[in-house]
Amino acid sequence: MRPYYASLFPAKALFEWLNYGYFDEDDKKKGCNHYRMEHLHHPSNREFCLTLKGDVFVRYNAYATAEELKRDVKTKVPGKIDIGPVFSHNPRNRLAYAANFKPVERELVFDIDMTDYDDVRTCCDAAKICPKCWPLMNCAVKVLDEGLREDFGFEHILWVYSGRRGIHAWVCDERARKLSDDERSAVAEYFSVFKGIEGGGEKKKTNLSFAKGVMAKMHPRLERAYENVLKPFWKKEFLPAQKLMESKKHLDIILSMIPDENVRSQAEFDFENDKKPKPSIDGDVDLNTWRWQRIEKNVEKALKTKNGNIWELARCLQVIIFSHVYPRLDAEVSKHMNHLLKAPFCVHPKTGRVCVPIDPSKCDEFDPFSSDAPKVRDLLQEYKKFGADENAVKKTAMGKALETFERCFFSKLKVANGEILARKIREANEEKSVLNESNNANHHSSATAAMEF
Repeated sequence: MRPYYASLFPAKALFEWLNYGYFDEDDKKKGCNHYRMEHLHHPSNREFCLTLKGDVFVRYNAYATAEELKRDVKTKVPGKIDIGPVFSHNPRNRLAYAANFKPVERELVFDIDMTDYDDVRTCCDAAKICPKCWPLMNCAVKVLDEGLREDFGFEHILWVYSGRRGIHAWVCDERARKLSDDERSAVAEYFSVFKGIEGGGEKKKTNLSFAKGVMAKMHPRLERAYENVLKPFWKKEFLPAQKLMESKKHLDIILSMIPDENVRSQAEFDFENDKKPKPSIDGDVDLNTWRWQRIEKNVEKALKTKNGNIWELARCLQVIIFSHVYPRLDAEVSKHMNHLLKAPFCVHPKTGRVCVPIDPSKCDEFDPFSSDAPKVRDLLQEYKKFGADENAVKKTAMGKALETFERCFFSKLKVANGEILARKIREANEEKSVLNESNNANHHSSATAAMEF
């Protein structure tokens, strides 16, 4: 770990991102003449938490420069690095400020962990993941990324592999960083469709928020997610991979969500009699997908013959899909400004894999079992092979991760940061100019009055 933090850990890129364009102590030493703004506390007031050997948590670390950060992690060799908020004062001096010490800014973050899908996974459980269940994370990226961009207008979102069994999102737009805890809670609740399970996974709770009635529709956001992502994923990837329709336990859970006895009986008949698709009639279709398609057809038939309130039957298939594959957020992580989250580019202590950025537009191509999520020992071998210098880093898998970071996230954020800072400097200079004019006018009036006296 020490060689990684000494040679490969991108402290400069990490620090520059978290600086949001405000200059740090190194800039001042180089003679930068940026206008000193009120919020130039970004670098030195940001909390870093280091987890040391023996699970010793060292909170409220803060660094004035990227070099300070790199030197500290190289010396202490943390098993994990977490990032917290920007505080009103330097975290190291928090006791001196007592009640006045508080978080003032923090990225809006999201945490999705595969263990929260254990009730719908047949391939793995707990901390284990495999190629059959990992696509659930890709599904989550697609749904949340589009929702954050389209519904909230956020532009600067960094997606990161957690290093083991999940993904993190960092929403870095300035207005996202300024959200209060109540506002963060509202955003988290907006995306919290899945509400948990009861009875050992036998009853799944969802909140699809559509009015009752035959013609009732879901919220446009949910409708969009369902048609564009969830429904195709459920049929083409999830059912064939997890084989839910071949499992009595999981089939019973699905059927319990269908409020029509005839539909349930037909599906049970297919299962008990091992009914399978016929290639000559049904084509090359997976058994689980085929059984689901039969359920869809039987629900459609039932709707044509039913009278009265058929809302639950009309929406049951959507409820089933949402309850199985819609993103399952750890909402508490998103709701509070002072919540810690694992830093990108740190190393997961259990797997030895680096927490690397993910391109959301190509998330299906990301393979957490390959060099896409490199292990430290492999990176160090590559680094040594290519010459063990700055150019060697670019040739390793870390170079690919840094390229993804720059291309998918940081290049656009830097432009936005520059525009925001230019505006603030302009506004500050205008305010200063008005103040100077006012002072000059007051001085002139005082001088004239003195002469008249």
